[in-house]
Amino acid sequence: MMQQLGIKKLRPGPSPNESEPNHANYDEAQADPCPQLPDVLTTRNGKKVTTPDQWWKVRRPELIEDFEREMYGRVPKNVPRVTWITQVTDNELVGRIPVIAKQLIGRVDNSEYPLINVNINMVLVLPQNVKGPVPVLMMFGFLPPALPAPAQPSLADMEKINSTFKELMIKQNPEMKAIFDRYPAYAPITRLPGPNFFAPAPNGDSPPTEQLLAAGWGYCTLETSSIQADNGAGLTRGIIGLVNKGQPRKPDDWGALRAWAWGRLAPWTIWKRNHR
Repeated sequence: MMQQLGIKKLRPGPSPNESEPNHANYDEAQADPCPQLPDVLTTRNGKKVTTPDQWWKVRRPELIEDFEREMYGRVPKNVPRVTWITQVTDNELVGRIPVIAKQLIGRVDNSEYPLINVNINMVLVLPQNVKGPVPVLMMFGFLPPALPAPAQPSLADMEKINSTFKELMIKQNPEMKAIFDRYPAYAPITRLPGPNFFAPAPNGDSPPTEQLLAAGWGYCTLETSSIQADNGAGLTRGIIGLVNKGQPRKPDDWGALRAWAWGRLAPWTIWKRNHR
């Protein structure tokens, strides 16, 4: 990137020593390099925006162009298609609220460059006790999202699971039989904590996701790093690397923030198509 921009060396950062010429600045009066910002409602040729038509057709496109060129980068025209699949659909309880939780994977078409795989991870949670379409709040996460409260096997099913698991362990290692005989009531696999049917009603102190569900909203969590890593080394990977076929990005190509914004719209397209 430095070569593309013609930058020979980077300016050193501020020195923590205030006696140095390049010491850190704490004077607000010296911290404003742009005291006169461009007027939002004045076009590049100096004309004032006085009508909605001027805003939508002239000034707004100018501002969008500035943001795309200088800040967030441009979304390529050849971004591949995303195909969403549902890995898991689970009926769960969040607090005392019944929900449908779905673990979704957005597989990006990499037929043009099979060396890079991009699979977008997302979890969608919807309240069951609301009729009709519900608004959904999308949240960014930095770890693979998990289902909020996975349903647990019944006691009878858990007994079968443990019985089968013990048999497999004994078959793999016959010495395990003596251990299980010494502890006949021991169950290698135990249930996770179940839903709390006596949980208090959601209030202002409840987790935000529970408050959303109580208000009739759904929510989804999108793993941003599964779209694009937030570091320079990852720019030849992820969706940016896939579109560029593993090559470095150009100065006005999209960056991680713009890629995340694109990834945020990708699930909305499939959701809108399936829930009209």
